[in-house]
Amino acid sequence: MKYCIIIPKYTDFFDQAYFFPIGIAYVASSLRASGRDVISLNLNYKEGTTYELLKNFLSEHHVDVVATGGITSYYRQLHDIFKTVKKIKPDIITCCGGGIITSAPEDGMKALELVDYGIIGEGESTICEWAEALEKNSDMGGVCGLIYRENQNNGKFHITAPRAECMDLDALPYPDYEGFEYDKLLLRTVGLDLYAGNSERLGAVSFSRSCPFNCTFCFHPSGTKYRRRSMESIFQEIDYLIERFDVKNIVIMDELFFAGNLTEIERFCKKIKKRNIGYAISLRVDKVNIETLKILKESGCFEIGFGIESADNSVLKSMRKHITVEQIERALKICYDIGLNFQGNFIFGDQAENWETAHNTISWWENHPEYNISLHMIVTYPGSVLYNVARQRGIIKDGVQFIKQGCPLVNVSKLSDDEYKELSILISMLPRKDVHALQDVSLRYSGRGKVDFAGRCPQCGTKNLWEGLDVFRNLASQICVECNKSIFINVSRYGIPMLRKNYSRLRDKGIRFAFWPMASSVGEIIYAIPDILEDDMVYLIDSAKCGVAYKGKTIYEPKILQTQDIKVVFLTVTTPVSQEITTILRTEYPFVKCIYFAGDLMDDKFDIDAIIEKTKD
Repeated sequence: MKYCIIIPKYTDFFDQAYFFPIGIAYVASSLRASGRDVISLNLNYKEGTTYELLKNFLSEHHVDVVATGGITSYYRQLHDIFKTVKKIKPDIITCCGGGIITSAPEDGMKALELVDYGIIGEGESTICEWAEALEKNSDMGGVCGLIYRENQNNGKFHITAPRAECMDLDALPYPDYEGFEYDKLLLRTVGLDLYAGNSERLGAVSFSRSCPFNCTFCFHPSGTKYRRRSMESIFQEIDYLIERFDVKNIVIMDELFFAGNLTEIERFCKKIKKRNIGYAISLRVDKVNIETLKILKESGCFEIGFGIESADNSVLKSMRKHITVEQIERALKICYDIGLNFQGNFIFGDQAENWETAHNTISWWENHPEYNISLHMIVTYPGSVLYNVARQRGIIKDGVQFIKQGCPLVNVSKLSDDEYKELSILISMLPRKDVHALQDVSLRYSGRGKVDFAGRCPQCGTKNLWEGLDVFRNLASQICVECNKSIFINVSRYGIPMLRKNYSRLRDKGIRFAFWPMASSVGEIIYAIPDILEDDMVYLIDSAKCGVAYKGKTIYEPKILQTQDIKVVFLTVTTPVSQEITTILRTEYPFVKCIYFAGDLMDDKFDIDAIIEKTKD
């Protein structure tokens, strides 16, 4: 049989990075190592729709089996693949793995509809045994870690015995980097959402699996037992990535970088320092000290991701974080004082959350603008404790529909539903306070809602040039090339005259347009152009936050596009979320003729006449 393993299309934009799905790449290399005929396909950075790409590919390569997978939030992309391949070749065999199946096997299979087999848990061994059973037409019941329909008529599913977790991670082949055109992604990783601006050719590596902790909002698709590769195996792969792909930096994709073993961290630092590359990791605030953090920085660590989640101890306890606000403050202050970049999230809506606890966290955030912390509402992902609570309380009534809807926000907190929605608007729109005022600033629009930004570091005075910064995205800091200190830049604050000029040109021509979704960037847009609040030709859209107002301006469902005949939409994010919105616009609202990024308003050659021509009836 001919097997095709697919990485879904995360972005239609050729200059946009995404997080490499290392799990799919491990499964592809494991299946190929079993001696089977396997071809890898990455749908990103290719011209054409999913249908166009797959029709030609499946025919050319005579594919018999298609497999892919991912977390639940990628439902739309996964469903698109399975719907497409079954349309092209109805008898093709389909298989899906990853969090969408592992977290809720039956609901995931029902939501995806056209999947023949699902893999529960780690997929490397399962897919090889499944392929052997498939080829021999033998009973699938003996393959551990599978879910499949008993027959096509009764709709019932059979789940086989659980697959034991892979304990020897060293035995796994390297992920299929080459087959999935890894080079193309490495060209685009500078400034990738969460990581600091110096992360050129940023590769991805996995050192371990799972996590020894069980926070209520989290689900571990790779199992419940924490396991780690040997140091020798880790550095063999790093050396391979450096030699084969000229990787300059790596992000260690694990949920936790070493579970509390400071001696092992020091050993790692000594080894990686010899490679002269940068790296980003995730750590807990209760597992660090000043000595370890200094060693990390000196060995090339350019960013740490801390799981901080709340600035209220009662909420942290309810989340089962096993940390305190005091430990958070200590770890972040050490990092800031020694100049080690870090980032983290506050997530709102835990079971213990009320108006007071939420405002405790918001107040803490506002009092620490120097720290790189973003604000989000908790998503109750299937498989998590909070998801199970929501099902038990009847808040999520239909697990299949919940997946199909993209895991929308649900209120499991102590807040009333009105308070919950008000909080979601508040935290998504809070602009970051200016911390660092740069001198000798210049901007140049570089396309796709981004600019090249130059300015003198406020800490050492060195002139820096940062390329491809999002105009309205202020979650990631930039790094000074001289002193290596973090600099937080509200890019849009330096481009207000151009933003207002292009907005006025749209208004003067009577062009009706919308901003979608309601992210912190919208707060920055309104900060720069306050007239938007009173402008009835400008609409705010967010399906999760519709029905309420922001500073008196109503937030609408996407269907307002049709009722108000809005043909111009500005995307307020440049992350892969923009891909999802673009897909919705093209499939459900094809009358929308112009899709831009909000940062395109920084373009000094913004073509109003082209918009008028495209939107003519």
